Amino acid sequence: MNTLVKSAVVVSLVAMGVGLAEEASAAKLVRKSIDFTDLYGPRTSEIYMDLGHGLTLSVTGAYHKDGPRADAPFDEIYEADVTKRYGYGLGVKSSPGDRGPLDGRGARTDFLRFDFSKDVSLHKVFFTGADYYDEFDASIDETDLHINNTLGTDYIIDLPEIGYYSGIHVANFKRGVDIVGDGTSRKVTAQGQLFDFYTTDRSDDYRVAGLKVWVEVPEPAMTWGLLGLGAMLVWSQRKRKNQTVA
Repeated sequence: MNTLVKSAVVVSLVAMGVGLAEEASAAKLVRKSIDFTDLYGPRTSEIYMDLGHGLTLSVTGAYHKDGPRADAPFDEIYEADVTKRYGYGLGVKSSPGDRGPLDGRGARTDFLRFDFSKDVSLHKVFFTGADYYDEFDASIDETDLHINNTLGTDYIIDLPEIGYYSGIHVANFKRGVDIVGDGTSRKVTAQGQLFDFYTTDRSDDYRVAGLKVWVEVPEPAMTWGLLGLGAMLVWSQRKRKNQTVA
C-alpha cells in the first residue's frame, strides 16, 4: 500500500471518529405546534400525546382546594379531570357543578398541567373563551411566574404581550419571562418540562386551545463517518485484489 493510500485511510479513520462524536453531540431545534381544539369526548384524568422526535406530553387537571389563590403551595394541589370541548380546547372539571373551563368557582383554582418528557422552550400559549375580566398565572417546573406582576396588568385581554385574532388570545413567551415577577430582573427563556396554567379569581373562565414549543433533538452527523467507512472498504478490496494477484 503506497503512502498516499495509507494517508487517506488514516484521515478517513480520524474523520469517522469525528463524525461519530458529532453524531452524539449535534442537535437542532424543532418547533412543535400543539392543537387541542380538535379533541373531543368525555372528561378524562389524563391526555397523552406523542409529539414525535422522542417528545411526549401528558396533560392533567388539578385545583387548589382552599380558594382561588395563585400563590398557594404546590403541595396543596389536588387531582381533577381534563375536559375537552371541540373547537375551544381544554379545561378542568374540579367539582360536580363545574362546567368544564378553567375557572375559580366553588372556592377552587383550576390548573392545567402540561408535563413534557424532556425540556422544551415555551413560545406561545393560545386561549379561547377569554373576556375582559379573565386572568391567568403560570409556573414552570413549579416555580410561579407571577404573570400579572411581570407583564404589568391582570387582564388577559390587555396584557402587553397578549395578541388577539380569530377569537383566540395569544400569550407570547418568546422574549422570555421574569421568574422573580417584580419586573426588574433579567428575563430568561421559558424552558422546562412541567408547565402549569391556572386561574387567579372567581371571574376567570377560559380554555387552553394550544401551545407552541421548541425542543432540541439529535441531528445525525454521519457524513464524515460514512466517507471514512467507504475509504476503508475501498482499501480493503484493493488489498485483497493485490494479494490475489501476488
